[in-house]
Amino acid sequence: MDESWFEWAELIDVTPLAPVFYGLAIAACLYTLFSIYSLRRFPRAGAPSVAATAPAITVLKPLYGDEPGLLEHLTSFCRQDYAGPVQILFGVHDADDPAAAVARKIVNALRAGKIDGAPAGMTAELAVDPARHGANGKVGNLINMSRRIEHDIVVLADSDIQVAPDYLARLAKALAQPGVGLVTCLYRGAPMAGLWSSLGAMWVDYGFLPNVVAGVTLKMANPCIGATIALRRATLEAIGGFRAIEDQLADDYALGEAVRGIGQKVVLADFAVGHAHAETSLLQLWRREMRWARTIRSLNPFGYIGSAVTFPLAWALLALLSGGFAPTGVILTLGALLCRLTLQDEVDRRFPGLAHALLLSPLRDLLSFAVFVVSFFPGQVHWRGRDFSMGANGVMAPVEAKPEAREAEAA
Repeated sequence: MDESWFEWAELIDVTPLAPVFYGLAIAACLYTLFSIYSLRRFPRAGAPSVAATAPAITVLKPLYGDEPGLLEHLTSFCRQDYAGPVQILFGVHDADDPAAAVARKIVNALRAGKIDGAPAGMTAELAVDPARHGANGKVGNLINMSRRIEHDIVVLADSDIQVAPDYLARLAKALAQPGVGLVTCLYRGAPMAGLWSSLGAMWVDYGFLPNVVAGVTLKMANPCIGATIALRRATLEAIGGFRAIEDQLADDYALGEAVRGIGQKVVLADFAVGHAHAETSLLQLWRREMRWARTIRSLNPFGYIGSAVTFPLAWALLALLSGGFAPTGVILTLGALLCRLTLQDEVDRRFPGLAHALLLSPLRDLLSFAVFVVSFFPGQVHWRGRDFSMGANGVMAPVEAKPEAREAEAA
């Protein structure tokens, strides 16, 4: 072997940080094994039993922009095997929003009976209201839509969610359990635009999803996930409606906390929905994940620091580098990689969806670690074309553009 290799290796001989990295890597491997165990014991979704009653449901779909696959995603909410009355409300701030045209197409098709699988008792309408409320545009949209709610059960779902025909039936059944005030559910990523969207979906599938399941198993997590939130209209009114969370970036988390605050349970359903990813560049992916990371850190700083144990491969590589490429570092790195690949396989088995290439797993893990590290530095979050500063408890405030930026936009 070239002598220059040995000279370079001597320069990076064991450093004082090596034991720290070794310890973190081992702890992260153990946590990953526990996540695999948690996934295996998580309740499996069986065939939904026929409910004695099918309570009337209003589905709220706040929209903004024409996202890839929007028509298909929204139509999946119309194709429901549900016996009770269903009202679907699409909401936009601007009548010229491209999403409004998609919603009108669905409304007209449903009225004409041209959506296969739509139940007879389903109606749909588009609510256009320019009124703004608070810093969170999505919640402001929900406030406007809430005036038109007709039924006793309210289901909220993001625009990039796709669901199965038994979606509403499962939610109604879960919400009927004693003491339950809100039902939420996990989601799996669905890439729609190549490499970057695949990496985004992998973060959901092999980062977010198993961490939620492990947290629930440890009784350290009380998730309320915006992919789906179902609650009674009376519960929504009891917490002060959507106005209570109008300035929250993590509006789903805030809604769950409010429901728990009035003594009702928030439960996680036993199924997952699909979550579309359409990132076409590293910048889009980075901004989205940085927004999530900084939001979580602002809401639960100590828990976020604890999530350091979710990066076994990154810590193992640091141990390998700082330990002078010792054999133990090589073994630990291979072990960490095996843990992550096993976790990926377990998620794919437990929650059927698109299985991602194993070769992308190391890249995805290192990107996640980079987001984790950078999220501790001061910065803003980018959401729906605007920059926001993060305050205490997830409260956000829009950041005004600099004069030269406004002039450039006007030009």
